[in-house]
Amino acid sequence: MLPFLLSIITLLSGPPAGDIYGDVRLGEKYLSNTKLELKCGAEAVQTATTDSLGSFRFPVKTAGRCRLTVAFDKQTPSVDVVAFDKPARYRLVVELKDGKYIVKRV
Repeated sequence: MLPFLLSIITLLSGPPAGDIYGDVRLGEKYLSNTKLELKCGAEAVQTATTDSLGSFRFPVKTAGRCRLTVAFDKQTPSVDVVAFDKPARYRLVVELKDGKYIVKRV
């Protein structure tokens, strides 16, 4: 009976997901102490700050599309990322384009 109940709980909660992690840079310079936000579906917005090497990590509960936002120089550019059932690494670069910052995956 217990395996059956666990199967139902897993089915109802959706597929498990791994972490979204990586680093953020501006040109060749890694962005330390930079605020980030991650929004995945109906999950609450998570916040994090990059470490001294520009690295970040977000635990994610369900797989799917997410939006990662970088707070840099009074702007908040963002990029779509995807959470999978295993950890996913993203190398991100912030660039200035037409007077506005954008975030791109490298």
